[in-house]
Amino acid sequence: MIALAVLNRHQLNRPARIIGSIVTVLFLWGWIAGWLAASDAMSRVIFLGAFLIALGMLSRSASRAPDIRRAASIVASRPRGARYLFVTFGTHIFAIFLNFGAASLMATLLAQSRDTLMRQNAVEDLTLAMLRGFAAMPMWSPLALSTIITLSILPEVDYFQILPFGIGAGVLYVAAGYFFSKSAAAQPDLARALPSLPEQMILVRVVLRVVFLVAVAFGLNQLAELSMPASVLLGVLAFSLSWWALQTWIGTAPKLHHELAVTAETGVNEIVIVSGAGFLGAVIANAIASFDGALSAPPDLFLPAIIALVPAGMVCAGLWAINPIVSASIVLGVLHPLVPEPALVWLALAAIIGWGITAASSPFTANVLITSRIMGLEAGPLVRSGNIKLTCLALLLVGLFCAVATFISLQG
Repeated sequence: MIALAVLNRHQLNRPARIIGSIVTVLFLWGWIAGWLAASDAMSRVIFLGAFLIALGMLSRSASRAPDIRRAASIVASRPRGARYLFVTFGTHIFAIFLNFGAASLMATLLAQSRDTLMRQNAVEDLTLAMLRGFAAMPMWSPLALSTIITLSILPEVDYFQILPFGIGAGVLYVAAGYFFSKSAAAQPDLARALPSLPEQMILVRVVLRVVFLVAVAFGLNQLAELSMPASVLLGVLAFSLSWWALQTWIGTAPKLHHELAVTAETGVNEIVIVSGAGFLGAVIANAIASFDGALSAPPDLFLPAIIALVPAGMVCAGLWAINPIVSASIVLGVLHPLVPEPALVWLALAAIIGWGITAASSPFTANVLITSRIMGLEAGPLVRSGNIKLTCLALLLVGLFCAVATFISLQG
Protein backbone atom coordinates (compact mmCIF):
# COMPACT_ATOMS: atom_id res chain seq x y z
CA MET A 1 0.00 0.00 0.00
CA ILE A 2 2.87 2.37 0.80
CA ALA A 3 4.52 1.48 -2.53
CA LEU A 4 1.27 2.22 -4.37
CA ALA A 5 1.04 5.65 -2.74
CA VAL A 6 4.71 6.46 -3.35
CA LEU A 7 4.62 5.42 -7.01
CA ASN A 8 1.53 7.59 -7.57
CA ARG A 9 2.56 10.40 -5.20
CA HIS A 10 2.03 13.12 -7.84
CA GLN A 11 -1.67 12.17 -8.00
CA LEU A 12 -2.22 12.47 -4.24
CA ASN A 13 -4.39 15.37 -3.10
CA ARG A 14 -4.04 17.16 0.24
CA PRO A 15 -6.51 15.03 2.30
CA ALA A 16 -4.85 11.84 1.04
CA ARG A 17 -1.39 13.15 1.96
CA ILE A 18 -2.54 14.14 5.46
CA ILE A 19 -4.34 10.86 6.20
CA GLY A 20 -1.54 8.82 4.60
CA SER A 21 1.07 10.56 6.75
CA ILE A 22 -0.92 10.03 9.97
CA VAL A 23 -1.50 6.36 9.16
CA THR A 24 2.18 5.80 8.29
CA VAL A 25 3.32 7.29 11.62
CA LEU A 26 0.77 5.22 13.58
CA PHE A 27 1.72 2.10 11.62
CA LEU A 28 5.43 2.47 12.44
CA TRP A 29 4.67 3.29 16.09
CA GLY A 30 2.33 0.31 16.43
CA TRP A 31 4.80 -2.01 14.70
CA ILE A 32 7.70 -0.97 16.94
CA ALA A 33 5.63 -0.85 20.15
CA GLY A 34 3.93 -4.16 19.38
CA TRP A 35 0.29 -3.10 19.77
CA LEU A 36 -0.52 -3.22 16.06
CA ALA A 37 -0.75 -7.02 15.99
CA ALA A 38 -3.54 -6.96 18.58
CA SER A 39 -5.87 -4.90 16.35
CA ASP A 40 -7.51 -5.61 13.00
CA ALA A 41 -6.24 -2.33 11.53
CA MET A 42 -3.98 -3.88 8.90
CA SER A 43 -6.51 -6.49 7.79
CA ARG A 44 -9.02 -3.66 7.34
CA VAL A 45 -6.52 -1.65 5.26
CA ILE A 46 -5.81 -4.63 3.00
CA PHE A 47 -9.49 -5.48 2.58
CA LEU A 48 -10.57 -1.92 1.73
CA GLY A 49 -7.63 -1.43 -0.66
CA ALA A 50 -8.45 -4.68 -2.49
CA PHE A 51 -12.14 -3.76 -2.67
CA LEU A 52 -11.44 -0.32 -4.14
CA ILE A 53 -9.12 -1.75 -6.80
CA ALA A 54 -11.73 -4.38 -7.73
CA LEU A 55 -14.42 -1.67 -7.82
CA GLY A 56 -12.16 0.52 -9.98
CA MET A 57 -11.70 -2.32 -12.48
CA LEU A 58 -15.47 -2.84 -12.57
CA SER A 59 -16.00 0.88 -13.22
CA ARG A 60 -13.46 0.88 -16.06
CA SER A 61 -15.04 -2.17 -17.67
CA ALA A 62 -18.50 -0.63 -17.40
CA SER A 63 -17.31 2.67 -18.91
CA ARG A 64 -16.06 0.79 -22.01
CA ALA A 65 -19.35 -1.07 -22.54
CA PRO A 66 -21.35 0.42 -25.48
CA ASP A 67 -24.72 -0.45 -23.98
CA ILE A 68 -23.91 1.42 -20.74
CA ARG A 69 -23.23 4.62 -22.68
CA ARG A 70 -26.24 4.04 -24.92
CA ALA A 71 -28.47 3.52 -21.88
CA ALA A 72 -27.20 6.76 -20.33
CA SER A 73 -27.92 8.59 -23.59
CA ILE A 74 -31.47 7.20 -23.64
CA VAL A 75 -32.05 8.37 -20.07
CA ALA A 76 -30.70 11.87 -20.78
CA SER A 77 -32.85 12.34 -23.90
CA ARG A 78 -36.26 11.94 -22.24
CA PRO A 79 -38.77 14.80 -22.70
CA ARG A 80 -39.25 17.48 -20.10
CA GLY A 81 -41.29 16.34 -17.10
CA ALA A 82 -40.26 12.70 -17.32
CA ARG A 83 -36.59 13.58 -17.69
CA TYR A 84 -36.07 14.33 -13.98
CA LEU A 85 -37.21 10.85 -12.92
CA PHE A 86 -35.24 9.11 -15.68
CA VAL A 87 -32.09 11.05 -14.77
CA THR A 88 -32.58 10.32 -11.05
CA PHE A 89 -33.06 6.57 -11.43
CA GLY A 90 -30.56 6.34 -14.28
CA THR A 91 -27.83 7.92 -12.16
CA HIS A 92 -28.84 5.66 -9.27
CA ILE A 93 -28.47 2.46 -11.33
CA PHE A 94 -25.25 3.54 -13.05
CA ALA A 95 -23.74 4.54 -9.68
CA ILE A 96 -23.87 0.91 -8.54
CA PHE A 97 -21.49 0.05 -11.40
CA LEU A 98 -19.61 3.29 -12.00
CA ASN A 99 -19.67 4.99 -8.58
CA PHE A 100 -18.53 8.61 -9.17
CA GLY A 101 -18.23 7.80 -12.88
CA ALA A 102 -22.03 7.77 -13.07
CA ALA A 103 -22.14 11.47 -12.16
CA SER A 104 -19.53 12.26 -14.79
CA LEU A 105 -21.24 10.20 -17.50
CA MET A 106 -24.76 11.58 -16.95
CA ALA A 107 -23.58 15.17 -16.53
CA THR A 108 -21.49 14.98 -19.71
CA LEU A 109 -24.47 13.77 -21.73
CA LEU A 110 -26.82 16.42 -20.29
CA ALA A 111 -24.26 19.20 -20.74
CA GLN A 112 -24.35 18.60 -24.52
CA SER A 113 -27.82 20.17 -24.56
CA ARG A 114 -27.09 22.77 -21.90
CA ASP A 115 -28.38 25.70 -24.00
CA THR A 116 -31.75 24.00 -24.37
CA LEU A 117 -31.84 23.19 -20.67
CA MET A 118 -31.01 26.82 -19.87
CA ARG A 119 -33.97 28.01 -21.91
CA GLN A 120 -36.17 25.53 -20.08
CA ASN A 121 -34.72 26.64 -16.72
CA ALA A 122 -33.90 22.98 -16.04
CA VAL A 123 -30.12 22.95 -15.48
CA GLU A 124 -30.22 23.18 -11.69
CA ASP A 125 -33.20 20.85 -11.43
CA LEU A 126 -31.54 18.06 -13.43
CA THR A 127 -28.23 18.56 -11.62
CA LEU A 128 -30.06 18.02 -8.34
CA ALA A 129 -31.74 14.96 -9.88
CA MET A 130 -28.30 13.44 -10.51
CA LEU A 131 -27.11 14.27 -6.99
CA ARG A 132 -30.22 12.81 -5.36
CA GLY A 133 -30.14 9.68 -7.51
CA PHE A 134 -26.51 9.13 -6.56
CA ALA A 135 -27.14 9.87 -2.86
CA ALA A 136 -29.84 7.19 -2.61
CA MET A 137 -27.36 4.49 -3.69
CA PRO A 138 -25.20 4.47 -0.50
CA MET A 139 -28.37 4.07 1.57
CA TRP A 140 -28.89 0.44 0.53
CA SER A 141 -26.44 -0.93 -2.06
CA PRO A 142 -24.22 -3.79 -0.82
CA LEU A 143 -21.53 -2.50 -3.22
CA ALA A 144 -21.45 0.99 -1.70
CA LEU A 145 -18.51 2.08 0.45
CA SER A 146 -21.00 3.14 3.11
CA THR A 147 -22.17 -0.46 3.51
CA ILE A 148 -18.74 -2.05 3.24
CA ILE A 149 -17.03 0.25 5.76
CA THR A 150 -19.93 0.24 8.23
CA LEU A 151 -20.28 -3.55 8.28
CA SER A 152 -16.52 -4.05 8.51
CA ILE A 153 -16.44 -1.86 11.63
CA LEU A 154 -19.68 -3.32 13.06
CA PRO A 155 -19.41 -7.07 12.27
CA GLU A 156 -22.25 -7.84 14.72
CA VAL A 157 -24.72 -6.22 12.29
CA ASP A 158 -26.09 -8.35 9.45
CA TYR A 159 -26.66 -6.61 6.12
CA PHE A 160 -30.20 -7.97 5.80
CA GLN A 161 -31.12 -6.33 9.10
CA ILE A 162 -30.62 -2.90 7.58
CA LEU A 163 -31.52 -3.61 3.93
CA PRO A 164 -35.32 -2.99 4.19
CA PHE A 165 -34.80 0.27 6.06
CA GLY A 166 -32.09 1.39 3.62
CA ILE A 167 -34.33 0.74 0.61
CA GLY A 168 -37.21 2.54 2.30
CA ALA A 169 -34.99 5.53 3.10
CA GLY A 170 -33.69 5.66 -0.48
CA VAL A 171 -37.19 5.57 -1.95
CA LEU A 172 -38.47 8.26 0.41
CA TYR A 173 -35.42 10.43 -0.25
CA VAL A 174 -35.86 10.26 -4.03
CA ALA A 175 -39.63 10.79 -3.76
CA ALA A 176 -39.21 13.83 -1.53
CA GLY A 177 -36.57 15.18 -3.92
CA TYR A 178 -39.03 14.89 -6.80
CA PHE A 179 -41.70 16.66 -4.73
CA PHE A 180 -39.30 19.57 -4.09
CA SER A 181 -38.22 19.74 -7.75
CA LYS A 182 -39.60 22.01 -10.45
CA SER A 183 -40.43 18.95 -12.54
CA ALA A 184 -43.12 17.81 -10.11
CA ALA A 185 -45.57 20.32 -11.61
CA ALA A 186 -44.95 19.19 -15.19
CA GLN A 187 -47.22 16.55 -16.69
CA PRO A 188 -45.24 14.49 -19.21
CA ASP A 189 -46.77 12.83 -22.23
CA LEU A 190 -46.51 9.13 -21.36
CA ALA A 191 -46.23 8.06 -25.00
CA ARG A 192 -43.23 10.38 -25.54
CA ALA A 193 -41.71 9.70 -22.15
CA LEU A 194 -41.34 5.96 -22.55
CA PRO A 195 -38.37 4.76 -24.64
CA SER A 196 -38.96 2.65 -27.73
CA LEU A 197 -38.90 -1.14 -27.45
CA PRO A 198 -35.25 -1.49 -28.61
CA GLU A 199 -34.24 1.24 -26.15
CA GLN A 200 -36.16 -0.49 -23.38
CA MET A 201 -34.23 -3.70 -24.08
CA ILE A 202 -30.94 -1.81 -23.68
CA LEU A 203 -32.10 -0.45 -20.34
CA VAL A 204 -33.25 -3.90 -19.24
CA ARG A 205 -29.84 -5.41 -20.06
CA VAL A 206 -28.11 -2.81 -17.87
CA VAL A 207 -30.53 -3.38 -14.98
CA LEU A 208 -30.12 -7.15 -15.27
CA ARG A 209 -26.36 -6.80 -14.89
CA VAL A 210 -26.86 -4.90 -11.65
CA VAL A 211 -29.38 -7.48 -10.44
CA PHE A 212 -26.99 -10.32 -11.32
CA LEU A 213 -24.07 -8.71 -9.50
CA VAL A 214 -26.14 -8.08 -6.37
CA ALA A 215 -27.55 -11.64 -6.57
CA VAL A 216 -24.01 -13.08 -6.70
CA ALA A 217 -23.09 -11.16 -3.54
CA PHE A 218 -26.28 -12.32 -1.79
CA GLY A 219 -25.67 -15.91 -2.94
CA LEU A 220 -22.13 -15.97 -1.56
CA ASN A 221 -23.39 -14.52 1.70
CA GLN A 222 -26.14 -17.11 2.13
CA LEU A 223 -24.69 -20.24 0.50
CA ALA A 224 -20.99 -19.90 1.33
CA GLU A 225 -21.75 -18.30 4.71
CA LEU A 226 -19.34 -15.45 4.07
CA SER A 227 -19.77 -12.03 5.61
CA MET A 228 -21.48 -9.49 3.36
CA PRO A 229 -18.29 -7.39 2.86
CA ALA A 230 -16.34 -10.54 1.86
CA SER A 231 -19.18 -11.66 -0.42
CA VAL A 232 -19.29 -8.27 -2.14
CA LEU A 233 -15.50 -8.23 -2.61
CA LEU A 234 -15.48 -11.68 -4.23
CA GLY A 235 -18.55 -10.87 -6.34
CA VAL A 236 -17.13 -7.59 -7.63
CA LEU A 237 -13.71 -9.15 -8.28
CA ALA A 238 -15.17 -12.08 -10.24
CA PHE A 239 -17.57 -9.84 -12.19
CA SER A 240 -14.92 -7.24 -13.06
CA LEU A 241 -12.33 -9.84 -14.13
CA SER A 242 -14.90 -11.69 -16.25
CA TRP A 243 -16.04 -8.47 -17.90
CA TRP A 244 -12.42 -7.44 -18.51
CA ALA A 245 -11.61 -10.88 -19.99
CA LEU A 246 -14.58 -10.61 -22.38
CA GLN A 247 -13.54 -7.12 -23.48
CA THR A 248 -9.94 -8.31 -23.92
CA TRP A 249 -11.17 -11.15 -26.14
CA ILE A 250 -13.01 -8.71 -28.43
CA GLY A 251 -10.08 -6.26 -28.34
CA THR A 252 -11.51 -3.30 -26.39
CA ALA A 253 -9.60 -3.68 -23.08
CA PRO A 254 -5.87 -3.38 -22.29
CA LYS A 255 -3.72 -6.10 -20.70
CA LEU A 256 -4.29 -6.87 -17.04
CA HIS A 257 -1.14 -5.20 -15.71
CA HIS A 258 -2.01 -1.98 -17.57
CA GLU A 259 -5.61 -2.14 -16.33
CA LEU A 260 -4.43 -2.52 -12.73
CA ALA A 261 -1.85 0.28 -13.12
CA VAL A 262 -4.41 2.74 -14.48
CA THR A 263 -6.94 1.71 -11.83
CA ALA A 264 -4.39 2.33 -9.07
CA GLU A 265 -3.27 5.64 -10.57
CA THR A 266 -6.76 7.08 -11.00
CA GLY A 267 -8.03 5.77 -7.68
CA VAL A 268 -4.99 6.31 -5.47
CA ASN A 269 -6.66 9.14 -3.49
CA GLU A 270 -9.72 7.04 -2.72
CA ILE A 271 -7.55 4.03 -1.85
CA VAL A 272 -5.36 6.01 0.56
CA ILE A 273 -8.25 7.93 2.17
CA VAL A 274 -10.62 4.97 2.52
CA SER A 275 -7.97 2.50 3.70
CA GLY A 276 -6.46 5.11 6.00
CA ALA A 277 -9.85 5.96 7.50
CA GLY A 278 -10.45 2.25 8.10
CA PHE A 279 -7.08 2.02 9.85
CA LEU A 280 -7.85 5.04 12.04
CA GLY A 281 -11.27 3.68 12.96
CA ALA A 282 -9.74 0.33 14.00
CA VAL A 283 -7.01 2.02 16.04
CA ILE A 284 -9.53 4.26 17.82
CA ALA A 285 -11.83 1.32 18.59
CA ASN A 286 -8.88 -0.72 19.86
CA ALA A 287 -7.72 2.19 22.06
CA ILE A 288 -11.17 2.54 23.61
CA ALA A 289 -11.47 -1.23 24.13
CA SER A 290 -8.06 -1.27 25.84
CA PHE A 291 -9.50 0.69 28.77
CA ASP A 292 -11.19 -2.62 29.70
CA GLY A 293 -14.31 -1.23 31.30
CA ALA A 294 -12.82 2.05 32.46
CA LEU A 295 -15.03 3.75 29.87
CA SER A 296 -18.67 2.94 30.55
CA ALA A 297 -21.41 3.02 27.96
CA PRO A 298 -23.53 6.19 27.91
CA PRO A 299 -26.75 5.99 29.93
CA ASP A 300 -29.63 4.42 28.02
CA LEU A 301 -31.45 7.74 28.22
CA PHE A 302 -28.77 9.43 26.09
CA LEU A 303 -28.09 6.67 23.56
CA PRO A 304 -31.11 7.37 21.30
CA ALA A 305 -30.09 11.02 21.03
CA ILE A 306 -26.45 10.11 20.34
CA ILE A 307 -27.36 7.72 17.52
CA ALA A 308 -29.96 10.14 16.15
CA LEU A 309 -27.28 12.82 15.83
CA VAL A 310 -24.86 10.64 13.82
CA PRO A 311 -26.31 11.62 10.39
CA ALA A 312 -26.36 15.31 11.32
CA GLY A 313 -22.78 15.06 12.55
CA MET A 314 -21.68 13.50 9.26
CA VAL A 315 -23.41 16.23 7.26
CA CYS A 316 -21.81 18.96 9.40
CA ALA A 317 -18.41 17.31 8.95
CA GLY A 318 -19.04 17.21 5.19
CA LEU A 319 -19.67 20.95 5.18
CA TRP A 320 -16.15 21.31 6.62
CA ALA A 321 -14.73 19.19 3.78
CA ILE A 322 -14.43 16.03 5.92
CA ASN A 323 -15.34 13.09 3.68
CA PRO A 324 -18.00 10.71 5.06
CA ILE A 325 -15.41 7.93 4.71
CA VAL A 326 -13.40 9.62 7.45
CA SER A 327 -16.28 10.85 9.62
CA ALA A 328 -18.10 7.49 9.55
CA SER A 329 -14.92 5.51 10.32
CA ILE A 330 -14.08 7.71 13.31
CA VAL A 331 -17.63 7.94 14.68
CA LEU A 332 -18.24 4.20 14.35
CA GLY A 333 -14.80 3.42 15.78
CA VAL A 334 -15.55 5.55 18.84
CA LEU A 335 -19.14 4.40 19.42
CA HIS A 336 -18.77 0.69 18.61
CA PRO A 337 -17.28 -0.31 21.97
CA LEU A 338 -19.70 1.93 23.89
CA VAL A 339 -23.06 1.06 22.28
CA PRO A 340 -24.87 -2.09 23.48
CA GLU A 341 -25.24 -4.78 20.81
CA PRO A 342 -29.06 -4.48 20.44
CA ALA A 343 -28.61 -0.84 19.36
CA LEU A 344 -25.75 -1.44 16.92
CA VAL A 345 -28.11 -2.08 14.00
CA TRP A 346 -29.55 1.42 14.42
CA LEU A 347 -26.09 2.92 14.71
CA ALA A 348 -25.20 1.19 11.41
CA LEU A 349 -28.40 2.43 9.77
CA ALA A 350 -27.80 6.00 10.97
CA ALA A 351 -24.27 5.97 9.54
CA ILE A 352 -25.27 4.46 6.19
CA ILE A 353 -28.20 6.81 5.61
CA GLY A 354 -26.19 9.76 6.93
CA TRP A 355 -23.53 8.88 4.37
CA GLY A 356 -26.07 9.11 1.56
CA ILE A 357 -27.48 12.42 2.79
CA THR A 358 -23.96 13.85 3.06
CA ALA A 359 -23.21 12.78 -0.53
CA ALA A 360 -25.76 15.32 -1.82
CA SER A 361 -25.45 18.02 0.85
CA SER A 362 -21.71 18.70 1.02
CA PRO A 363 -20.11 20.85 -1.71
CA PHE A 364 -16.85 18.93 -1.19
CA THR A 365 -17.93 15.37 -2.06
CA ALA A 366 -16.63 14.01 -5.36
CA ASN A 367 -20.02 13.54 -7.03
CA VAL A 368 -21.11 17.12 -6.21
CA LEU A 369 -17.83 18.60 -7.45
CA ILE A 370 -17.85 16.56 -10.67
CA THR A 371 -21.52 17.15 -11.49
CA SER A 372 -21.56 20.89 -10.73
CA ARG A 373 -18.34 21.50 -12.69
CA ILE A 374 -19.61 19.76 -15.83
CA MET A 375 -23.03 21.44 -15.62
CA GLY A 376 -21.45 24.88 -15.11
CA LEU A 377 -22.83 25.52 -11.62
CA GLU A 378 -21.18 26.44 -8.31
CA ALA A 379 -21.22 23.52 -5.89
CA GLY A 380 -21.79 25.55 -2.70
CA PRO A 381 -24.89 27.53 -3.76
CA LEU A 382 -26.28 24.43 -5.51
CA VAL A 383 -26.43 22.24 -2.41
CA ARG A 384 -27.26 25.09 -0.04
CA SER A 385 -30.15 26.67 -1.92
CA GLY A 386 -31.27 23.70 -4.00
CA ASN A 387 -31.03 20.85 -1.51
CA ILE A 388 -31.25 22.42 1.95
CA LYS A 389 -34.95 21.62 2.46
CA LEU A 390 -34.50 17.98 1.49
CA THR A 391 -31.37 17.65 3.65
CA CYS A 392 -33.10 19.07 6.74
CA LEU A 393 -36.20 16.93 6.22
CA ALA A 394 -34.12 13.78 5.72
CA LEU A 395 -32.01 14.44 8.82
CA LEU A 396 -35.12 15.10 10.91
CA LEU A 397 -36.92 11.90 9.82
CA VAL A 398 -33.86 9.66 10.04
CA GLY A 399 -32.91 11.07 13.43
CA LEU A 400 -36.40 10.56 14.86
CA PHE A 401 -36.67 7.04 13.44
CA CYS A 402 -33.27 5.92 14.74
CA ALA A 403 -33.91 7.50 18.14
CA VAL A 404 -37.27 5.72 18.56
CA ALA A 405 -35.89 2.41 17.24
CA THR A 406 -32.89 2.63 19.59
CA PHE A 407 -35.11 3.39 22.58
CA ILE A 408 -37.37 0.42 21.80
CA SER A 409 -34.43 -1.96 21.29
CA LEU A 410 -32.89 -0.98 24.62
CA GLN A 411 -36.18 -1.47 26.47
CA GLY A 412 -36.45 -4.98 25.04
